[in-house]
Amino acid sequence: MIPGALVPYVLEEHDFTLQDLLEHLASKISFACTLTESDLPEVRVETSMPLAIRIEKDPALVYDDLGYLAEDGEEVLPDEWIDGVLLRCTARLEVGEAGWRAPKPDKKGVLHIDNDSRLDVRRPDIRAVLLEIARFVNGYAYDNVNMKWIVP
Repeated sequence: MIPGALVPYVLEEHDFTLQDLLEHLASKISFACTLTESDLPEVRVETSMPLAIRIEKDPALVYDDLGYLAEDGEEVLPDEWIDGVLLRCTARLEVGEAGWRAPKPDKKGVLHIDNDSRLDVRRPDIRAVLLEIARFVNGYAYDNVNMKWIVP
């Protein structure tokens, strides 16, 4: 899955499961939510473009993105949140299109990967879900397609 949106958080302050997130979303939004058990478990949300939400707990992967996320947050997000939370993040929720499947190699063994997500966070239903996910971890959601923070 190519994440169309990211919601970074400090794992030590918000240690939860996908089941916890599912229960929260089911109580706050009007879209059906299910927990899927595939290679990587995810919460599926039935918006106009169904969403898949996964947890990334590899601090090295999360850390690699913090610099550009902080830079994009300047003059948009509270400085206290950038310095006090964002730059300490060790995990993130990744939101993408449900049903995305990794490509298989062609006859020559070459993988052709489209690095873009078709997730359109301008859709009101998708934006509402992203904002609720961010509230769940007392944070903000990042539009990874348009490269900007989503601020309520």
